Amino acid sequence: MKGYLPMTADLFHVGHLNAIRQAKKKCDILVIGLIDSPEYKETIIPWEERFEILMALPEVDAVVAQTSITPELGLGIDILFSGDGFEKEEVIEAQKRGVILEDIDYYQAQSTTKIKEKIWKKKKQ
Repeated sequence: MKGYLPMTADLFHVGHLNAIRQAKKKCDILVIGLIDSPEYKETIIPWEERFEILMALPEVDAVVAQTSITPELGLGIDILFSGDGFEKEEVIEAQKRGVILEDIDYYQAQSTTKIKEKIWKKKKQ
């Protein structure tokens, strides 16, 4: 089975690693849809560097550019993973294509948003 995990992977942390490991346990081939969409989230680390980090992980079989919030499911994907819930468009498209939707645990202890907030807080002090 081929799984697809969309993520920005900005300021890569253990929460990203946990999500990748959880997804890989549920599929044979794991494709990361590396989001490059300022409309979705502005990133700090350039796309090319995030790509290199992800490709270095043994759990990751491929990384593709994802330029919109809704992933392209025409890649022979069997399972679409999400750590923060599915958008309505994702659900509709997955149902049309027979793709399984699978929630993975969101790592509560750390997030890129929390890291950025800590940095801004320290900078203001």
